[in-house]
Amino acid sequence: MSAGEQQRRAAGSLAAPKDFRAAKRLVQRGARVRVVSSIGAPEQLPENPELITGSFKKLKQPLAVGALLVVVSVLAVRLITVTAWDDEDYWNAIWTAFPWVFLGPAWIGYAEMVGRNFTASRFADSYETFRAEAVQARGTVEGIRGEPTRRRRVSRLVVDVAYECPAGNRMSVVALSPNINLPHDEVPEIGAPAFVWIGPDGRNRVAQIPARGTER
Repeated sequence: MSAGEQQRRAAGSLAAPKDFRAAKRLVQRGARVRVVSSIGAPEQLPENPELITGSFKKLKQPLAVGALLVVVSVLAVRLITVTAWDDEDYWNAIWTAFPWVFLGPAWIGYAEMVGRNFTASRFADSYETFRAEAVQARGTVEGIRGEPTRRRRVSRLVVDVAYECPAGNRMSVVALSPNINLPHDEVPEIGAPAFVWIGPDGRNRVAQIPARGTER
């Protein structure tokens, strides 16, 4: 079995998971995908890395959000758990867990935001080197799952792109797009053309796909 096939099996396939959350677990580290609808051409990397990573915040703002979340958490525990504490173990367990029904998802979302900002910032810092040294390969979309929103749009996509690099060595990249708010009728279809750039380290990879209806 070739290294490409081994990589493909290790990454999984979007043929199995039927929903976006399950597909997101197959996303490979260092992989990014951009759907090109208006700015630039899919066969050329943009000058601005945020078109690939999505917008990200510098260190100061995530720290401020984290500090605010700490204050809110302390106040919530004090007002709900400490105030309601009594001699009944049953109710004490409920009052201890209750604020974390709301605080837990908030902290998970914050951790995901910090992780996205960190990886996007690192990629942006080395983007000029990536653009200069990355190798381009042609590929096709083999699987796609969207995170639906209202009004027939998708906020993010998980895309499986097959390509050959070098020729004859079949590879695959499963990547998550940034928030794109793309109309449903512009979501690429299976079989759509794709362009993949592989960085010198072999881990950082960018796939660009034309939006449906814009293929040349």
